[in-house]
Amino acid sequence: MGYCMEMKGSKFFVPTEHTGRVLAMTQGESYDFHLDLAGNITELTFKGDKLGDDFEMFRSIAPYVQDGSYIWMMGEDGSQWRWVFQSGVCREVNAKVEWPEE
Repeated sequence: MGYCMEMKGSKFFVPTEHTGRVLAMTQGESYDFHLDLAGNITELTFKGDKLGDDFEMFRSIAPYVQDGSYIWMMGEDGSQWRWVFQSGVCREVNAKVEWPEE
């Protein structure tokens, strides 16, 4: 069982000086981190399908993630949220869907 989710998009960056630490802290998690030629983490891929301790993991690496980075997720029930990184903190922001007045 569990709650299924998928990654819809992201903007994610960790500078080279923190790459090793972030990779060590996230080893065995449901994400693959992709590096550029300089060793910066420039994107990530969600390779799982169930919600685990993802938010806690992102909170632990937040001090090393560039401000303005985010991960956009969608749950099996259609809910959407982003994990947003700012000032060394990761917070969860839920999407609000609004329909225009007819």
